[in-house]
Amino acid sequence: MSNEEKLYTIKDLSDLVGISETEIINLIMQKKLKAIRIDKAVRVKESDLENFLDFFVGSSNLSERNSVVFPKESELVLYSAEQVAKILQLSVDNVWSLLKNGKLKGFKVREGRSSWRITSENLKDFIEERTRNLI
Repeated sequence: MSNEEKLYTIKDLSDLVGISETEIINLIMQKKLKAIRIDKAVRVKESDLENFLDFFVGSSNLSERNSVVFPKESELVLYSAEQVAKILQLSVDNVWSLLKNGKLKGFKVREGRSSWRITSENLKDFIEERTRNLI
């Protein structure tokens, strides 16, 4: 039975992806993240997590044959629009505008405020693109 796929709890996902447990539950309820119910517990399969990350973030590179290789902390960091606004010294409205018009790549985890997440890689690419245009 070594072929069994790893299952993640909501807390595991929250720690791994860097978003709150409530947001993980919202993603599951919105059917953006596939989950299974085991008795009263909700679990997410490793393959479903990878599919979610591939779709919303880009290639996750989480799997390596039969095991999960957790990326270094610096590789899987998600920022909120508010955090990016502080980093870039812009208003949150400007960051939302950049996200909506595609100049800054991110994904929406739910409706409402603080709903966007930007990977550290996408933020780095955006900063490099802006500095390249200045030179």
